[in-house]
Amino acid sequence: MRYALAALLAVAVPLPACPMFVEFFPDPTDVADGEGEYVEIRLDDFRAESLLVSLDLKAPLAFPFPRSANRVALVHDSTACPARDSLACGLLGTYTLPNSRESVWILRSGTCTDSVTIPAPKPGKALQRVGETDEWAFTAGTFGVADPDYELGIRDCGVRLDSAEWREGVGWALRGFLGGCDSSGAMFEVLDLGSAGGWRREEVSLSGRFGLEAVAKGSAWIRIALPGDAAPSNDSVDRFLVAEGKSPVALTEIHHCPSEPEPEWVEVYNRSRYALPLSRLRFCGRGGLWGQPADSLRPYESVLVTKDSAELREFLGFRDVRIVQTSMGILNNVSGSLSLCLDSVAVDSAAWTKNTVTCPSGFNPLYARAENTPGYQRPGGKQALEEPFAYKLSSRVVSRRGGPLRVSVESESELLLRLLDSTGHAVWSERIGPMSTSWHEVPAAERCGIGVCYVSMSVGVFEKVVGIVVRP
Repeated sequence: MRYALAALLAVAVPLPACPMFVEFFPDPTDVADGEGEYVEIRLDDFRAESLLVSLDLKAPLAFPFPRSANRVALVHDSTACPARDSLACGLLGTYTLPNSRESVWILRSGTCTDSVTIPAPKPGKALQRVGETDEWAFTAGTFGVADPDYELGIRDCGVRLDSAEWREGVGWALRGFLGGCDSSGAMFEVLDLGSAGGWRREEVSLSGRFGLEAVAKGSAWIRIALPGDAAPSNDSVDRFLVAEGKSPVALTEIHHCPSEPEPEWVEVYNRSRYALPLSRLRFCGRGGLWGQPADSLRPYESVLVTKDSAELREFLGFRDVRIVQTSMGILNNVSGSLSLCLDSVAVDSAAWTKNTVTCPSGFNPLYARAENTPGYQRPGGKQALEEPFAYKLSSRVVSRRGGPLRVSVESESELLLRLLDSTGHAVWSERIGPMSTSWHEVPAAERCGIGVCYVSMSVGVFEKVVGIVVRP
C-alpha cells in the first residue's frame, strides 16, 4: 500500500506523489541472476533526504536521494545503468531477489512509505505494477524507463505505423497514428535501398491519424522518431518496407543434402547498395539470431548460414567467405521449403523436391539449377537488384603501338578501377569518385604482357571483371 504519513491540513494543499515501486525483474534467463536482476522505483517530483529499501524485513539499504532523476534502478552491477539524467542507480549489494517465492518489499522516504508483496516470479518475465494498485503483471522488462501500458500520469507521446502501400513510380504511402498527445514534431528518415542517395531526412509535424510519403524506387528502410519522453518504447518506428520483386536480400544457394561430413548451409546475398543489420535477418519460423545489433551484411556481400560453422569452415578449406551460425533446424533432403525474413517480413523463399537437384549437391533458387560456389555470385544476372555502375571500354583489344585503353564509368558511389595481369594479380589501380563522367586511361600496354589481361571495376564487394587482349 502507498500512503503519506503527513497530517491532512484544513486547507487542501497538493503534495508531490510519494516514491513507489513500479517494476521488479527477479529471474532473468539470458544472463546470470546477479547480472540481470533489478528493482525500479518511480520518484516523480518528490524530494527527500534519503531512500530506504528493505526486503523481507532484512536490514534496509540506504541511498542518498537523487536530486535530478525521476526514477531509480537498483542493480548489482553499476555498469548496467544507462547514462541518463532522468535515471539514478543504486547497488543491491548482498540482496538477492527471490526467484521461486513471493517477497515483501518496503520503501521509506521522508514521510512516505510503500509496502508491496511481490508474487512468485516467472523465468524471464518482469513484474510491472498495474497503476497505483497492489496488482502486478508479468511483462517484458522496461528497465529504467516508464511502461505506458501500466503506469499512470506519465508524459508519453507515442507513434505507430498502421499501413504502407507501394505505388510504382511514386513510392510508399504511409498511414500511422500519434497517441498520448495532440501533436508532435518528428524526424522522418527514408533510405531508398535501390538508390545510392543515402538517408533522406526531414522534420515533420504529426497529429492524430497522419499520412506520409516515402519516395523510393522499391524497397526502403524508414524511421520516424519523436522527441524522447518518459516512455521511449513507443517514441519511434524503425521498419523495412519490401516491394514485390525488389527484395534487398535473396537466397542464392541452398545445400539441403550435402555429403558427409559437410553440414547443411544456405547462402544469403545482400543485393542492395547498403549494409543491412544481420540481427534483423532470419529464416522465417526457424532458427535464432544471425548476429549482434552492431553486425551487418555489407553491400553485395554473401554470407553462409549453417548450424555448424566450424565444421563448414573446415570442409570448405578457405577463410575468405563469411559464415554465421544459427540453430536453423534440419533441411529435408527429399522435399522442403525455406523462407527468408527481414524483421517479420518474408522477403524471399525457395522450395525443392527430389527432382530439383541430384543429391549430394546444392542449388541456386534464382536459376533452379545445381551450384556450389560458396560466397561467390555470378556477375550480373538475377541475383543483382540493380548493378551499382555502368561502364564503357574504348576497345577490348589494345596494341602496344596504338592508342591507350580508356574506360568510362558512371557510378553514384566511389569505384575502384584495377588492371589485373593474366594470373589475376593487380598491377595498377585508381579510385574514381562518385558521379564521374570522364574517360580514364588504363596503362594496359605498359603494365600487361602480350596476351590476355583484365579490367576490374568494383563498388564495395560487387565486382565486374572484363577480359582484354594486348597485341604487339
